Amino acid sequence: MNFDDVDGVLFDMDGTLVDSEPHTLAAMEAVLNEHGLGPLTLGPADVFGMSWDAISERMLSTHHQISSDSLVDALILHFRRICSTDGATLLPGVLDFFTWAADHHAVGLFTSNVRSEVDALLGEHADFRRLEAIVTAEDVAEAKPNPEGYLLLAKILGLEPARCVVFEDSLAGLRAAKAAGMRTVGVTHSCPDVSIISPHADTLISDYRVLSSFIGGRPIS
Repeated sequence: MNFDDVDGVLFDMDGTLVDSEPHTLAAMEAVLNEHGLGPLTLGPADVFGMSWDAISERMLSTHHQISSDSLVDALILHFRRICSTDGATLLPGVLDFFTWAADHHAVGLFTSNVRSEVDALLGEHADFRRLEAIVTAEDVAEAKPNPEGYLLLAKILGLEPARCVVFEDSLAGLRAAKAAGMRTVGVTHSCPDVSIISPHADTLISDYRVLSSFIGGRPIS
């Protein structure tokens, strides 16, 4: 991968910076348990990379007994509780690569999650406070795969979309970045089915340790 003609390095959050996707499924299961329902019949591929609104709609389609009024709030509440208890593990090598990217390029974040979860990440990992722009699900009218969020991020950063590269782990996210006219890197670390995302990624990486050559050749731990 060549970063010589790149001005902006943009990231998704869940599954791309932090391995939080298992916590999403755990939050869904906790909601079902509260209602005396279960087990959870939806798997990682069913909700991978989705916003809480989209996950809520998917759950309601299979569990009509759940009230839609407070489902999103309940999911976020359980997700936050699980993250605070179990923590959200960073992907291998991500801090070293992010630091390198922030030293050489503008860096931004577009997540389908809510602002409070981004704030939690920034509170736990000060390195990510170097993000120059952040767009969340609350800032856009259309969720991924609509390109609105990535186009807004590029606009805030004052960058041409064609000179941005996006790190994403989900099909919806990669499609959003492609539709925005950006280059894409598919992060397969948490991806339930690599064959689904591979046609939409210019490059695939298992995690950030494979990018050690871009930070002076030293190993990324």
